[in-house]
Order: sequence, then structure tokens, then C-alpha cells
Amino acid sequence: MKQIKLTVDKVILGFASIAIVAMTLLAVWQVIARYILNDPSTLSEEIIRYTLIWFTLLGAAYVFGQNKHITILFIREKFPWKVQLFLTYLAQFAVLLTAIVVFIYGGIRITMLTIPQIAPATGISMGFVYSALPVSGVIILFYTVYNIMTIERTAMTEEEDVTSV
Repeated sequence: MKQIKLTVDKVILGFASIAIVAMTLLAVWQVIARYILNDPSTLSEEIIRYTLIWFTLLGAAYVFGQNKHITILFIREKFPWKVQLFLTYLAQFAVLLTAIVVFIYGGIRITMLTIPQIAPATGISMGFVYSALPVSGVIILFYTVYNIMTIERTAMTEEEDVTSV
């Protein structure tokens, strides 16, 4: 399971790297086209916007995989260790539920609704753009299941770190 996670991490980071470079180059091209050539490129603007959507949602999924999402630790740390462990599980199950209902189920519904819509400049289906939701939802689901499976091991390591200080 860990090897699969590492592979998913590499794929997401690879996509993110390509996406950020492409968005930067397209933005530079757009500035050149607009201000030097006096011929703004609507195609590059639309591609940047849709790439940013995919980049953001897959980046957010990656953050869940690294367990680096926003948490309010100072409240959780006021409780005994067993309660902290329970709250960690509860948070992971809340993420699991959100990924299934909002990202996957809702994302599939919105993707199906937007398939017939065509983007004006690129001519691609808006369903492709909105499919970033269920794809990132499946990745968040995978990462959350992985995180749930490793909570005990991670919690023990953290507890040892806390008690040794």
C-alpha cells in the first residue's frame, strides 16, 4: 500500500510540475501577445484557467496524502492521548465522508451535467474540466484510507516524541 501511495505522490507531483511550468509559459505568452503583439490570446487564458482548476484540486488531494492539511491542534492537544487518537479517527472519517459525497458523488453529477457544454476558446467539453472533482475525490479517498490504516503507527511515534521532551 505504501508503494502505491508513493507512486500516486510521484504522479501528482509530476502533473503539478508540468502544470505550473505550462501555466507560467502560457501567462508569459499571454502578456507578450496582449501588450507587444496587440492580439490577446483567449485560448491561453482559458487553458490557464482550466489547468489551474486541475492543479488546485490535485494539489489539495496531495496535501491530504501528506497529512498537511489545516488542523487546529491546540484544541486537540488539551485532551488526553486516547481522546486525541479518537479525534484523529473522527477527522479522517469526516474527510472520507466529504470525499465520497461531495467530491466523488457530486463531482460525477456535475461532470455528467456539463459534458454537453463546450468551452468557447478551446472547444473542449466542460465535463473534462469538472472531472477534476471526482478524480481528486478518488485520490483523497485513497489517501484517507491509507491515513486511517497508519494512524496507530503514527500516533505511537508522536506519543513517544511528546513523552521524550
